[in-house]
Amino acid sequence: MAGVPKLIILSEQFRGKSFELINDKYSVGRVDQREICIKDPTVSTYHCEFIKKGATYTIKDCQSTNGTRVNNIPITGEQDLQSSDILQVGGVEILYDCEDKTVTTALKTQTGINLQGAQVGISTVKEMSNFSPFASSKRGAKSQKLMIVIVALLIIVILALLGYLVKLMFFKAEQPKTEIPKQYEQVQT
Repeated sequence: MAGVPKLIILSEQFRGKSFELINDKYSVGRVDQREICIKDPTVSTYHCEFIKKGATYTIKDCQSTNGTRVNNIPITGEQDLQSSDILQVGGVEILYDCEDKTVTTALKTQTGINLQGAQVGISTVKEMSNFSPFASSKRGAKSQKLMIVIVALLIIVILALLGYLVKLMFFKAEQPKTEIPKQYEQVQT
């Protein structure tokens, strides 16, 4: 028996939310009139559609502002979906999970490596914050704050060194006069 295809949101704000695909067609957008509503500013009001084709679905971009991608490749027209495809609807990442084991097609990676016959599966869904060109991550914000602190400390050290140099140049302490040995003194007559 074939499993029900579903969409599982991976992006942080909506992580874990899923949609079972049992109808022949779904519209996706950020407004409540869509069958799949994702209230994210990067998702257009009528962003894309999922259309059932046999045992799987295709995705079609509906001239969205931020585009639709499958496995980080922008789509034009319709794109057939394979189980474990990563979809990007605007800035929202979604896993397409189709447990139908009867669907057999040649799988190729972005590098063109044929994975036909390979053991392909998903055991755990891991955070993919660097996968999307739109996604922001907490790690990025922490790195940015750390960089600001480091730059501030460097500026303080540089200013302290400059202050020390200014002190040496302009506020020289009186140097003690050295006495000239008598043998080198000129005799005044």
